[in-house]
Amino acid sequence: IVTETGDTLVNSLIQYLKWLEFDKVINFDHTNSKPNVLEEDIQVELANGLLIIECKGIGGTSTDSDCSQVSKIKHRRCKERNKFDVKALYIVNHQRYLPPLSRQNPPFNEQQIQDAKNDERGLLSTWQLFNLYFEIEKGIITKEEARKSILEFGLIEFRPEGLSFVNEPTEILKDGKVCIVNIDNLPLSVNDELFIEKNGKFEKAILLEIRLNDTPLQTASQGELGLKLSSKIERKSILWKRITQ
Repeated sequence: IVTETGDTLVNSLIQYLKWLEFDKVINFDHTNSKPNVLEEDIQVELANGLLIIECKGIGGTSTDSDCSQVSKIKHRRCKERNKFDVKALYIVNHQRYLPPLSRQNPPFNEQQIQDAKNDERGLLSTWQLFNLYFEIEKGIITKEEARKSILEFGLIEFRPEGLSFVNEPTEILKDGKVCIVNIDNLPLSVNDELFIEKNGKFEKAILLEIRLNDTPLQTASQGELGLKLSSKIERKSILWKRITQ
């Protein structure tokens, strides 16, 4: 999904969507009775509607027309169904000749993202889906959360649910295993599950130790604290805590 285009990309995305446990995923190119009419590449039947997906593998980034083409198809499907229950998504494998880390991410400009929100359609890159696979495998985000996010408007973002903002560390020590943070009325306890966010990616970490003025604590909710984590944290990262219901 980060190298291909055409039918190979479509088939790979269909396999991925099935792995995400969407119940009915259809390669619409194989069922399209109007081959001369531009239609969606993939249809996903939902419990309460239909998701249509246009996907491209390109050497650059998407034009406004690339991003918005799926809107025309969405309106056509709504009219055919006599319902406003159709969701639309554009997925792009952009700059596919470049290594993914050298690509422009996200590959959409601010106007394209705003237009997608206004038109009630989604924008997504295959590089995001690539990273999502590993976040699901690590238990950072669930497949159910991912499926819900895919149906949102604008630039799709995959984030764990139920997170409460801790802070951005002011200092990083001990080769990234210790950080200094200021917290305000947020209870933290040893063995809490925290999330480290950097550039939109998440990693899990267990809070191993809390110190206030070099005094170890089991719990704290206020002040400048030293936190020892089970995973390395880098500068410009953000810490989150999962709030369980």
